[in-house]
Amino acid sequence: MEDKRSAKPILTSMEKGRGYEAKYAFDERMENTEYHCHDFYEIYIHRRGGQYFGLDSNLYLLKPNQVFIIPPFCMHGLSAASVLKNYERAYLNLSPEMLQALGCGVMDLDGFFRSYTAQGYFTFQLPEAEAGKCVDLIRRLNAPGSGDAADALDSLESCGLLIDLLHTLCRAIRRTQLVPGSVVPNSIILDVLTYINGNYTQPLKIDQLAKRFGISVSYLSHEFTRFTNRSVYDYVLYRRVMLARQLMQTDLSLNAIAYQCGFNDYSNFMRMFRKLVGTSPSQFRKELKKL
Repeated sequence: MEDKRSAKPILTSMEKGRGYEAKYAFDERMENTEYHCHDFYEIYIHRRGGQYFGLDSNLYLLKPNQVFIIPPFCMHGLSAASVLKNYERAYLNLSPEMLQALGCGVMDLDGFFRSYTAQGYFTFQLPEAEAGKCVDLIRRLNAPGSGDAADALDSLESCGLLIDLLHTLCRAIRRTQLVPGSVVPNSIILDVLTYINGNYTQPLKIDQLAKRFGISVSYLSHEFTRFTNRSVYDYVLYRRVMLARQLMQTDLSLNAIAYQCGFNDYSNFMRMFRKLVGTSPSQFRKELKKL
């Protein structure tokens, strides 16, 4: 499998290193986003204008005031059959350490969210009042100067907003109805995606995948790219490198990590890791230890 596109660098830290990043956005026109994952939590609130949201091997029909709890290293992305119009959303990224700190020793917030996501419950329908409050809090967190580490009072105010937001979400999640099932507009590509997600550390070739699922190489290539905004090759490579990033937190040697992630050649692993992450595996591990 070959892909001539250049992979985009992966974010390795939160905005300003403060442990969180809040963003509200509205776009009159927007296209699909690449399937991706990261080493922090993402709380995504859809207000209007979106079509589908993909999580690992599932695809959900987006509804107004729907919230997604996306754990670290969970593949996800926006999917649409056409250009989106008047797309409004808000999201909050939180490092696991920041999430733990915001529990104030009273509540295990990481455990609370994982108790749902481990069972496959990633998304919930929020009432209008709670959704509006959460988006308003995110917009305040996104305001210029909010959470400035140089100002202790601003940092304290931001922590208060974050706790208020998480409190609102946790209460709403406990009493709101779970969003059932997933929408399957293209079951074959979802089957391919499921297979790749379970076997991306093994040798994979696009012609063998096409034969396995009884479709042509051109159809698989076109539909997979349309679905995930990545080629099959790029998707597999991305997943391998992100797994390597995850394994950097263990005591495994870099050599062992490379082979465990599906790279049979260490020099190829170093080259692809640097291309996607922007630094060498050894340097990335050094920075990780500092953090």
